[in-house]
Formats: sequence, C-alpha cells, structure tokens
Amino acid sequence: MEKEIVVVTAFFAINRESWKGFSRSNDLYFNYFKGWAKLKNKIIVYVEDEELRQRILDFRKEWGLEDKTIVNIVSDIMEIDKPLIESMQKAGSNPVHQMYRLYPNNPECWNATYDYIMLLKAWCCADAVERGQAAPDDMVSWLDFGLNHGGNVIDINSDFNYTWKYDFPDKMNVFLVQKIDERPIFDIILSMDTYIMGMTLIGSGHLWNPLWNMLRENMFALNRSGLIDDDQNVILMCLREHPEMFNTYNSSWQKPLVEFGGSHLKLVEEKEKGPVNYLRKKYRRLRYKMKVLRYAMGIYSYLSKKTVH
Repeated sequence: MEKEIVVVTAFFAINRESWKGFSRSNDLYFNYFKGWAKLKNKIIVYVEDEELRQRILDFRKEWGLEDKTIVNIVSDIMEIDKPLIESMQKAGSNPVHQMYRLYPNNPECWNATYDYIMLLKAWCCADAVERGQAAPDDMVSWLDFGLNHGGNVIDINSDFNYTWKYDFPDKMNVFLVQKIDERPIFDIILSMDTYIMGMTLIGSGHLWNPLWNMLRENMFALNRSGLIDDDQNVILMCLREHPEMFNTYNSSWQKPLVEFGGSHLKLVEEKEKGPVNYLRKKYRRLRYKMKVLRYAMGIYSYLSKKTVH
C-alpha cells in the first residue's frame, strides 16, 4: 500500500563557497531547496540559525505548507558527536592517505567536516523520530537540501507540488548506481567508486537510529584504518554487515524521486546528440583513464621508495 513519506533534510554552512572547483554559495543551495521543496509532504529541516529557519518557513508558507513544515535549529553540529568528528579529523589530517585517492582534491578526501555532515543525515532522521516529529512506523526519507541542483536532471518546471507516496517495504531502501559486488572496501574507497546514492535514502522510522549507530561504528573502523570518506561507501559497509536490513533498487543519479512515486515529473532532455556527443564521451573516458594511470603510478612511486627488509 502506498504511504505518504515524511521528508527530512538539512543545511549547515561549511564555507563551501571557498572550495576551489567545488564552490557553491549558501544562497545557491537555498535556491536548489526551493526547486523541490514545494512537496505537500511533511518536511523536517535541520539548520544552524534562526535566519535560515525563517527563510524556509516563509518559502513553505507561500505554498500553504507552513503546517507541514518543522525546522529544528542545531547551533553547533560539532557537539552532536565529538568523539566521531575528532576521530575523522585525525584520520583526515594524515596527508599520506590522500596520495592513494583517485581524486585527491575531492572534499571527501580532505574535509572531515564535510564527511561528518554527510554522515549526520542518518542522525537527523533518527533525531526527528526521537523528537516525535516522525513516527516509528512512518516511512521517512532523507533528501539532500540541494537535490537536483536546481534542475540538473529533473526539469525545474515540473510540478513538485504533489504528495509523494510509494509502497516501500519496512526496510532501509537505498538506490544503486551499479551492482553490489565483493570488492574490498579499501579498494572502493581508494578508487573513489560509488555504489549507493547518498542523496536519497528511505526507511521506516524505527530503523534510522540503528542505521546511525552502524554508520558511526563503521566510520570509526575506517578511521582506524587511516581513511575517511563521505556517507555513501559507509552505507555500503552497513549493507554488507546487515543485508537483511536493506532493500536495494537500481536507479541513476537524482532520479529516485521520479522513478518511485513521481512519474509525472519530467526529466531534462539529453541535449548532446550525434558525433559531438560521441567525441565528448570519448574524451571523458580518456580523461578518466589518465587519472587512473596517474593514481596507479602515484601508488607505485610511493611504494617503490620503501625498503623491504
């Protein structure tokens, strides 16, 4: 039976506008949020100050949805789990681990605060249930605040002002961009491959706190191995540990909202056609191969300096 979904999201400013190659302003993120947050579902948002709380409430009020909107203020996210962020900062401060990553400049390789916030998705959902803002038997979804990047995949002119419902099972429902296999987790993290999308996670309310505890323990395990990463591969670790808790779906980036309860939403049409598209794809594949080669040579160079006794 289709069930209305309670949506949880969050925005915490982490000075992203200064990240070279990955910069996005706070205002841009808010505009992304406005693109999808016309949903008639209950939306629970976590922010760090009253100003953003009011902006969110004002926007939802424009659509007559203020009674289906809750905004929780968490003034200092670092206080949520000090042992965890300290462990992640320690692992992330070691420059050697960055040498092994395929894309060492990506924020998940060097910014422990970013990785910590990504992991807090599950904490926010669990906290909403603990506060009684969502029920243990509700279907609770995490959606990234910047979902769809203002029309990157789903046409921004689509009708987002609808009630999102779907018949999800009583599990943690995750969306795959490739088939789960048996590769060692360290190989996946170093090569920066992805299996599970972190932007959309859906599960029964009573499962979010167990998931948070599992994510937390697996991040500690990564840190003890000298690694940090964002949430997506840590979720994969949890799935491998407790497969009975999860249900998986094949999908692609940004599309679960369309494929699971929003079939009326329109996708952005593919604009690249013919020979131009072929050449662009060929260039991208070549660029990827060059990065893989650089990555492999970097590891070889590092290991070749070691003396075997």
